[in-house]
Amino acid sequence: MTWPARDEDGFGPEETVALTGVSRETLGRIHSYLAVLDAWRERINLIGPSEGRHLWRRHVLDSLQLVDQISPDDLTVADLGSGAGFPGLVIACAMAERPGTSVTLVEKSVRKAEFLAAAIEEVGLPARVLNIRLEDAPGGRFDLVTARALAPLTKLLGYARVWLKPSGKALLMKGRDTVAELAEARRTWIFDVSERASLSSADGRVLKVSSIIPRRA
Repeated sequence: MTWPARDEDGFGPEETVALTGVSRETLGRIHSYLAVLDAWRERINLIGPSEGRHLWRRHVLDSLQLVDQISPDDLTVADLGSGAGFPGLVIACAMAERPGTSVTLVEKSVRKAEFLAAAIEEVGLPARVLNIRLEDAPGGRFDLVTARALAPLTKLLGYARVWLKPSGKALLMKGRDTVAELAEARRTWIFDVSERASLSSADGRVLKVSSIIPRRA
């Protein structure tokens, strides 16, 4: 089984490059990662068989849109709940061109963690895998945290606070319920947030969150 060269609406690699400005070298690494994903997806449940119809827009572009919000000072990135590697492995494909940057993929499933490690090795990415629960954060903290389709914002901010340095920020990808999730999260947390429309979905939003502290009862 192989992926279609383009999405069913015609969107593909060239359009992805035009919208994000990533290099051809990054695009080549993404192609290599997608080949590993293709080889593994029949062995374990990584991504649905119909997702090839919109792989480039819904998954690759959706992930790459975070890269221009990662500053040169964001040397350590943690992707929470990495699953099939969106956005973490795609970000690592782009970060390979930034010396000194590393991406940590956090995934509790043993089989998915094995896939992520195989993709890192095959493509040669500046990344590593932590096969642990999000609640079991290691001692070291990160400049940047990313998460996609992981948990409601209130819970997600709790995870992000544990994994981030005090000066760090989180890039969180949310959907049509963003306004309601923000309102609910503000009942539990005080935080700074900016948001922008997603490049990949009319309903999507990308939140940049920092200075997360619990709200006192």
